[in-house]
Amino acid sequence: MAGAAQRHFDADRVGDLIAVLSPERPTRVVEVGANPINDNPYANLRDMGGCHVWGFEPDPTAFARLESRENETYLPHAVGDGARRTLKVCRMPSLTSLLEPAAGTHAYLQRMSKPATVEQRVDVDTVRLDDLSDPDAFDLLKIDVQGGELLVFEGAANRLRGTSVVITEVGFLPIYEDQPLLDAQMAALRAAGLMLHKFLHMKALSLRGGMNTGLHKRRHGNQLIDGDAAFVRDIMVPEAVPDEQLKHLAILSDAVLESFDLAVRCLDLLVARGSIDGNAAQSYVDRLPDQAA
Repeated sequence: MAGAAQRHFDADRVGDLIAVLSPERPTRVVEVGANPINDNPYANLRDMGGCHVWGFEPDPTAFARLESRENETYLPHAVGDGARRTLKVCRMPSLTSLLEPAAGTHAYLQRMSKPATVEQRVDVDTVRLDDLSDPDAFDLLKIDVQGGELLVFEGAANRLRGTSVVITEVGFLPIYEDQPLLDAQMAALRAAGLMLHKFLHMKALSLRGGMNTGLHKRRHGNQLIDGDAAFVRDIMVPEAVPDEQLKHLAILSDAVLESFDLAVRCLDLLVARGSIDGNAAQSYVDRLPDQAA
């Protein structure tokens, strides 16, 4: 999962926003599949001390690269539905999954078959996020589990109802057998009161083989494969969303998603409720960047 390009992050502005909102506790982040192979969309918020992170990574090699710093906790667990499952360890570690690689898709693309070769099968006990005592609630769920998304959502049905943002890798083409694609993830998260907000990144590849050989060098790459999507708490019925959720949604909208209009909508709702000071909120709005710049 690639990180979102943050062109407008301002630690002072975010710090002032947190002060204006004064949430009951620091923002909590849970990352499922914490393999540190890409830039992280919440890294700036973490590095300024604006959140506490719980990361889960079952691969021993990837887990060994994680560092536990202040406000970070990492555990070597496979997160899912609580069942015992088999981890398919692939030649390319980033393709390791609880699902089997989809040979038909790799034949269609005429690539990825060797990197997706299963070299080891390891039985693992998965843990449900709903069963964890710590954290007992979280505001951002970032998930990169190579096709196992619905298993994670199934095991987090209660916690997801209190979550403000989910960033998940969504598939457009099944790299794995029975992989839940974008539509399946949308349905599962909609049931938890979360709506698709934006794409942070999308990846497309060229088809190879036959007369297609060499076309990728001429920028032919049109088959969508996957991408990173942000789902946010549905605030179209704002009275159903408590103040604390709105506050963390505002923080994450600025510091992680760079969706400043969504952050301001949260502030408007909180000002209307008398939960935050309107003048302080306006001072924050006046500092927002021009995203066209």
